[in-house]
Amino acid sequence: MLDNTTIFFIINMFSGIPYSLVSPLLPTLAQEQNFSETVLGFIISIFPLAVTLFSTVVPILSKKFSRFKLLSFVVFVESVMTILYGTLIFIPNKTILLIAVFIVRTIHGICAGIIGTLVYSLTISFAEKGKTQTSLGRLEVAYSLGSSAGYLISSVFYKIGGYPLPFFVAGCSEFISFYLTFKINDKNMKKDDEEKKDDDYNYLKYLLNPEIYSILIGFIVVMINVTYFAPSFANHLNTNYSISVSMTSLIYITPMIPYIVVMQFLDALTSKFGNYLTFISGVIILATCSLMIYPVPPLPQSIIIIIFGFLICGCGGVPVFIPGLVMLATNIKKSDKSIDEMSANDIASVLNTLCINIGDFIGPILGGYLSEKIGFKLCCLTVSAIVLTYAAIFILFFNAKIRNDIKMIGKEKKSESKGDKKEEGETEHLKEN
Repeated sequence: MLDNTTIFFIINMFSGIPYSLVSPLLPTLAQEQNFSETVLGFIISIFPLAVTLFSTVVPILSKKFSRFKLLSFVVFVESVMTILYGTLIFIPNKTILLIAVFIVRTIHGICAGIIGTLVYSLTISFAEKGKTQTSLGRLEVAYSLGSSAGYLISSVFYKIGGYPLPFFVAGCSEFISFYLTFKINDKNMKKDDEEKKDDDYNYLKYLLNPEIYSILIGFIVVMINVTYFAPSFANHLNTNYSISVSMTSLIYITPMIPYIVVMQFLDALTSKFGNYLTFISGVIILATCSLMIYPVPPLPQSIIIIIFGFLICGCGGVPVFIPGLVMLATNIKKSDKSIDEMSANDIASVLNTLCINIGDFIGPILGGYLSEKIGFKLCCLTVSAIVLTYAAIFILFFNAKIRNDIKMIGKEKKSESKGDKKEEGETEHLKEN
């Protein structure tokens, strides 16, 4: 019998599948219906907007309905919405199709926001003492695996049955999650619901702190950087490199590999280089990868360069988001002495989620608009310039802390050098004796 944390792992994994299907497949639908890239950008961006708005109402819904019943319902609806994505291609009227796409996309975003919030909340509730962070880390891996599986499903089943089949397969598969929601042991959850007290935090007051909002702006800018190309990328590859939707889906998987690898070494990186230096290094890496997604001259026009850019994108994401969250919590605690560490972490998580989804909302809209008006090449250059501008401002603002991180590296090298000399001296002394 599966334990609760394993069930949440599986639910989160299946929820990641329909999210990733959209990037390679919706552009093909838009191309058939002659939707502009600006319109496509809005279609893609409505999802994170719905996630942002409805994640905040989960506590209210949890009061009215039990959390496991709410989870069962939204998992079922998300499965149905995934299947409905596949039926959109059969709508002949362009106006009706556009309305249907926005409705399906909005409901999908609502469901995904509620599922994500509930799964993380329930995992914390059910996790064994001392294993909460490990359980939450597993959820991150689960969503990454689901996203990768989505790209694979789109690659394989698009080749077999065209646009609708990947969505049908993913939607039917997600009913496994719906079944598993009835296998959750809800005894502790009922007790938790009875004992839980509402925390009334004024999140807006923390946005007045320049150190906090400068980090939050970074989350928005970075998410714009990793989502802006969604409306244009598939068509760009098909037009300029004759690459099919199936192959494009495989390219979308590539950042997941370095993302998971770099995550294993993140503790070592932050302990050696510090959070601020690690964070800004990730931002600069991501700005560089945007120049490779076109690729921008003098880089050669090669699919190898594009794939390499995606790999770099995977490397840059981890150093930004995780150290950034730590920095955010530290600055919240520093700005408000009245809250404890756990409360600071909760507030940091809420603000982090909010800003990531704002960036996810702006990115495709901005990318679609710029690609349509000035071309995909200049769009990539513009986004890279925006990210680099933010990096320069961040370096100036946190100059003292970054220099402190660099000094710490220098001190470690000196201590290592002294240690090596000491060992050499001891070895020579032993030889003489």
